[in-house]
Amino acid sequence: MPYSEDTIKKMLPKIYLRKCVAHEINVALTYFRNLVPVMDKYVYNDGTTKNLMSLTGTIPATINNMTYNIPICLWIEETYPQTAPICYIRPTQQMMILSGKYISSNG
Repeated sequence: MPYSEDTIKKMLPKIYLRKCVAHEINVALTYFRNLVPVMDKYVYNDGTTKNLMSLTGTIPATINNMTYNIPICLWIEETYPQTAPICYIRPTQQMMILSGKYISSNG
């Protein structure tokens, strides 16, 4: 389902810079058609929760000439664009995460 900038703006609470965030989400959805914008509850490491915009779905990644659809979730805090999105890889049961420089064992 395509999402217009107006539709995305209506999803966002007023605390967000709605015009900027809606535009950038719309651009991301143009390139990554398997992502879906959703307002959902994010749980921080200290246990506090906040209702944040997320982009959830898969993005293609080419590794050794093979394309894989990597399941991800990008959380956009109300302070965006001053703060970067929080990004997680959401592995399926068949996937295994290898820790590295940019990825922890929990994704």
